[in-house]
Amino acid sequence: MKTRSTLSFGIVAILLAAAVLFTGRFGRSGKEDPFTLQMAPVLPRSFDITVNTIGILDAADSQMVSSTVRGDKGKIIHIVEDGTRVESGDVLVRLDPTPFEEEVHRLSGEVKTLEAALDATRQVLEWEKNQTDREILASEFDLKIAQLELKKLLEGDGPIQLTQYREEMEKTREEFSRYKAYISELEALEKERTIQIGEVSLAREKLSELKEKFNNASLKFENYKKNVFPSLVESGNAKVQKAEMLIEQTRKGSVYRVAKAIASVNETQERLKTARTSLLRAQEELEKTTIRAPISGIAILHETFRDGQNRKPRVGDKVWQNQPLLYLPNISSMIVKTHVREVDLHKIALKQSCVLTVDAYPQDRFKGEVMVLGVLAAERMESGAGEKYFQLTIALTGSDSRLRPGMTVRVTIFNDRCKNVLSIPFAALFEELGSPYCYRKVDGGFQKIKIKYGRKNDEWVEILSGLHSGDQVALTQPPSEILKG
Repeated sequence: MKTRSTLSFGIVAILLAAAVLFTGRFGRSGKEDPFTLQMAPVLPRSFDITVNTIGILDAADSQMVSSTVRGDKGKIIHIVEDGTRVESGDVLVRLDPTPFEEEVHRLSGEVKTLEAALDATRQVLEWEKNQTDREILASEFDLKIAQLELKKLLEGDGPIQLTQYREEMEKTREEFSRYKAYISELEALEKERTIQIGEVSLAREKLSELKEKFNNASLKFENYKKNVFPSLVESGNAKVQKAEMLIEQTRKGSVYRVAKAIASVNETQERLKTARTSLLRAQEELEKTTIRAPISGIAILHETFRDGQNRKPRVGDKVWQNQPLLYLPNISSMIVKTHVREVDLHKIALKQSCVLTVDAYPQDRFKGEVMVLGVLAAERMESGAGEKYFQLTIALTGSDSRLRPGMTVRVTIFNDRCKNVLSIPFAALFEELGSPYCYRKVDGGFQKIKIKYGRKNDEWVEILSGLHSGDQVALTQPPSEILKG
């Protein structure tokens, strides 16, 4: 059977003409006239080895623009017109800022209130620190006074008082002893009747007074020594211990009060930090209500399902976070997304030059080169038979403001240049069970000739052996009755 690749439009026209001629190849005698078959000469020719494919134009750099405002608070109040050319930083969409401005205002007031509260708690903390310092100093002073009073009692007033009481007791004892001896002398004189009887009685009364005075002085001395002085010492020790306990309590209380004031400051700081973070986020959300172009390009509104219908966004629409609003291709750098057959893969390499034709401008030619060649094959079903293809990306050289994403592009990839090589038209090549052959014109008919061919494209096939320059070959299969053995 005959197999062939996709034919160019010119070859298809030739084949159609050949088919018309073939239908009228029999003369009145009913025999084939070999000269009515479409034929072509075998001649040296120059032609290019190319791979042809069709693709879709797209921007090399493009971004989908969506709202980053959290939740569903976004509402469109302005959106750029579809197809508008924009520069980086231009406004694309404006969302209603009212709810976000209200939130910023509320949080600003909260931040100011907490800043004032933080100043107040810091002042309370400083006051507590100063107050506790004063209380501790006062307690330390009281302790020092108590210690000094105890020392004064132990080393000063106590011993002095005890000495005074002892001296007073000794003085009364001496006076009593002396007066007692005096009475003894009076009693001896009374026996001798040298003195009056009343003088002894008076002396005895005086002695009784001195004895009582001595007893009182002794009692006072003993009482101070055994009772009063120890009691005063114990009281002084108690005052010292109380002052020490008061210092400890004051220190513990001050630690608690200062810690409480510090906790209040820290709590207020955390609340202020949270409020400031919330304010910053609210301000960021407010800024997000103005959506600007991240790159230069053409604004293409994104069509999606809205309000029960598939349409593009418009003023008044509610916007959700990360919901696509428009597509922004940068047409200053364009690419073509296409594919190539597996059988043609060996003809293609990166950086290979290409010629591009856009259907919208068929008279113009654009240059490009192979940028990306797919690594995985994809099978496509065409004409009921599966054929494998590889993805291919072509980068356009230069820029043209007329080009738009989505345009159909016809790509010609140059692989090689055949210069002055013996060749035949592609339509003259036949194959059977993988063996190529041609129908060469001979006297009275055609002869089936096995050939070897080399490079080829959709129009021409390089002949390596089997044919010679000047031979004529049929472009369609001749009828069996005019074939020569």
